[in-house]
Amino acid sequence: MRERIKKFCILSVKMEGFKRFKEPYEVNLSRLSYISGGNGQGKSTIADAIAYAFCGTPFWGEKSCDRLQNSECKEIKVEVRFVDENGEVHTLIRRRNGSNTTITMDTLQLRQTDLATQFAEKDIFLSVLNPLYFIERVADSGREFLQKLLPPVKQEDVLALLSENTRSLLENESLLDPEFYAKKKREELKEIDETATYFEGQIDALKTQQREATEKVDAVLQRGQSIVDRKTALEEKQFAGIDIEALKSEQAKIATSLSNDRRASLHEKLAEAKSRQYVSKFAAEIQKVNAEIESLKALCSKLAAQAKGIKVGDKCPTCFSVVTESNYREIIATLKKQYDETVVKGQSAVSAQKELLELDKKSQDKFEEFKAEDIKKYEAELASLGTADVSEIAMIEDKIKYGNLTEEEFAELTSLIKQADDYAKEVELLCETDKIPEKIAAIEKSVAANDARRIEVKNLLHAVGEFAAKKAEITLNQLKMNRASIKLYDVAKTTGEIKDVFVFTYDGKDYRWLSTSEKIKAGLEVSELLARLTGLEYPTYIDNAECITTKLSPVRGQVILAYARGTELAVHNPQLQNVQMKEAA
Repeated sequence: MRERIKKFCILSVKMEGFKRFKEPYEVNLSRLSYISGGNGQGKSTIADAIAYAFCGTPFWGEKSCDRLQNSECKEIKVEVRFVDENGEVHTLIRRRNGSNTTITMDTLQLRQTDLATQFAEKDIFLSVLNPLYFIERVADSGREFLQKLLPPVKQEDVLALLSENTRSLLENESLLDPEFYAKKKREELKEIDETATYFEGQIDALKTQQREATEKVDAVLQRGQSIVDRKTALEEKQFAGIDIEALKSEQAKIATSLSNDRRASLHEKLAEAKSRQYVSKFAAEIQKVNAEIESLKALCSKLAAQAKGIKVGDKCPTCFSVVTESNYREIIATLKKQYDETVVKGQSAVSAQKELLELDKKSQDKFEEFKAEDIKKYEAELASLGTADVSEIAMIEDKIKYGNLTEEEFAELTSLIKQADDYAKEVELLCETDKIPEKIAAIEKSVAANDARRIEVKNLLHAVGEFAAKKAEITLNQLKMNRASIKLYDVAKTTGEIKDVFVFTYDGKDYRWLSTSEKIKAGLEVSELLARLTGLEYPTYIDNAECITTKLSPVRGQVILAYARGTELAVHNPQLQNVQMKEAA
């Protein structure tokens, strides 16, 4: 593939079977050409033919080329002769017969992709050829279109124009896409704020736990002391004046005197059965539910007091905002909602407590039932062996077990031992509150680190905003035109965020409100900009040139002006005419 042709001038355009030209029709063009004719005489046809030859589309880039073919012809053919920047003359021919299209340049057959590589892709080519094409056809994706043409702005070049403080903040950051970077930092800032809220909640919860534990400890100690006192009294009474070892020795002698091992085995089993104590498998869950109920009761009382006592000017206990007349009802409603939700949780906990107690009672009843059955069974078996010694051993076993206590007192002592164990665990749990200040200090240290990171991220966001603004300024400098203007970035007034936009104006006016003359002039400036950005110097075809009321700015490359004047199609080439006049002289 030969080198890209960056500059060329069309010498002639020959059409056959193309729109109104059924028979071959050729026009010769020069550096500056004027085409005149009435409507429907073929001015736009010449523009379509040039676009079709190079891009395979009409002048306005439509996908379908069916309208270009003369209805009476089977084949459409356009031949363009042009001279490139090196003075070489080339011939480009595009034919279409049915669905088959062939492209040849200087007898070499090409594909459309080859042609785009040889010249430029369709949108760029048509934006230079047709001054209005970019604005009216490409504008929806104009921002991306231009960014592909603009040379990249280096990060170090932008940083060099910023303050030393901003450079130091951003020198180690990757800013290929400043807006994406800023988006990630804003997401990080949101996470930091959420973390701060979480830490605040943790500290409040720990302080509440500490305060409630302090209020609760006196009642727990008082209740615990009464349990311990009663338990101690029963334990002192139980074996006062009783020699347990002597009883055990006497029991052993009687057991030894029994006639056989079966009797001893039954005594052992009977003793084991009588000594069995019920151990609840629901105790831990019951204790947990009881604690939850107490906690919910306290929270209900607290919420009720807050709702009752709150007034205008106070701080809301939940959101900490100042209570005003306008938000008073909303805050009361929020507290009422929290109170109702807590009551529902409490009712659920009480139901769970009741269910656990019922399950525990059923479990204990079944245990006592099995225990009674075993005792009855072993006693019956011993009775069958003879009751004298068995009765005596049973009495000794009861003495060893109950001592001086009645069965009721022994049951009470058993319960008190369990309560004392639960009390010890509760006291141990309350003692955990001594570690709360240490936990709060650790969280406050994390809060300080989180606050420091917030400041750091905010500084980075501010710095990247300055970076993005400066980069946008450098980028826009590359898009400067005479009276037309393209805006690719805008700054949000509230956040300072750089937003992508695409705004096209001429003399400060929106393109939609321009006159035809102004649109053409604006389009020519865009064509000139694209030619400058791409380094291409291709022909420019100005349709409706009769609408231009003032002098045009100079346009690089070949210019073809089409005027709706007269009736017959005519092409005027001042430069060619001057040459012919000189040759005739």
